[in-house]
This record gives sequence, C-alpha cells and structure tokens, in this order.
Amino acid sequence: MNVWQPKIQHLEEVAQNAMGDKWIDECFSIITSEIGDLLWSKWEQFIERQDLYDETGLDNEFLDIVIRDLSWAYIEQYLNEGVFFTSLLQIYRDGYLPCAWEKSYPEGKAVVI
Repeated sequence: MNVWQPKIQHLEEVAQNAMGDKWIDECFSIITSEIGDLLWSKWEQFIERQDLYDETGLDNEFLDIVIRDLSWAYIEQYLNEGVFFTSLLQIYRDGYLPCAWEKSYPEGKAVVI
C-alpha cells in the first residue's frame, strides 16, 4: 500500500475535482458490473485448477483489489492522469496479481502472485 495509497489519493482528488464523487462511484459500479462475473468465474477456475479449496477465505478481498485497480486504470485513462494503474493492466492480462512494489515507484517493479 506504500505505493498504491498515494496514487489512489492523488487520482481520487483529481477525479473529484474533475467529475465529483458520484462519477467515481459510477465508474467503479460499471467496472464491477461489466467484469465482476467474469472475475469470479476465472477465480473459481484458478482455485479448482490449483486445488486450493482449503486455502480460500480472502476471495472477496482479492477480487476487490482487482476491481479497484481496473477502476482506477479506467479513471486514469479517462482523465489522462498518470500511468500507474494503467501499467498494472498488462500484469493482469498476463494472469498475475500485483501485490507490492519492489523499491520505490517508479524505480523497481511490481511484485506479483
């Protein structure tokens, strides 16, 4: 969160000034409705493929993180403001979950699982 939180705070402030809280909430709602079912389906396939039934428990938290990052990427692109969340999109496309940052951003790289 040392890297994510400042990026979220800055982008949220820019978005609030540009469009307001209602617009931010709507963006999150749209992303959730558009990909939420797909995320759950892919997550369940992963759990099954890896035989992780006994290891679940943080499912909602993991999927909320994905929704958060994708929503902020959308907002970032829409407002042409920064590249942090947009840069995470390729990590997700490659099938990984970015969970930390090695070194200080923008130096270093994302740590993924």
